[in-house]
Amino acid sequence: MVKILSIIAAVFFGTLFCLLLLLHYMGRRKHPPEEEAAERKALEQRILSPDWTFYERHLQRPAPPALRELFKEIGLVTRCGLEFSKSGGISTFNPLDENSLIDTADQLGFDVVPFATSDCGDAIFLRPGKDAPDTVYIAYHNDPGKGLVVFANSVAAMIERSRKVNVFT
Repeated sequence: MVKILSIIAAVFFGTLFCLLLLLHYMGRRKHPPEEEAAERKALEQRILSPDWTFYERHLQRPAPPALRELFKEIGLVTRCGLEFSKSGGISTFNPLDENSLIDTADQLGFDVVPFATSDCGDAIFLRPGKDAPDTVYIAYHNDPGKGLVVFANSVAAMIERSRKVNVFT
């Protein structure tokens, strides 16, 4: 009886393993590495070409100088997986263009253009408004009850903190 159960388990797990390999292969055929590389390159081009006219119109004020400087630093702004604090980090920086506008008016009272995304997929952004400070906020998508949480006191403070926590080569 034990032999039969062992054989059944081996056949089951062998079949499961083969199925997972097949699914992985099929997924890679849908998105070959060359295609993924081309998509990443196109995204990087968008990141490195901010539409400051659109972004400042959205903010209703000039973009903070630190944000403009950040988007000039190719090595930093195209980097993925930056640590920020013990509770989270920055997964990636985002393009500053009209295609990045997120409709959050119902939840937050205004739309956002996130300039970064946290490692959990949460939007990191500046609040629009003529008199709004340059405080950096994060909106937790899986906990809307939290509302807006201050991510950093300013873009300059966020960059300074990122530089202290991460080693850049």
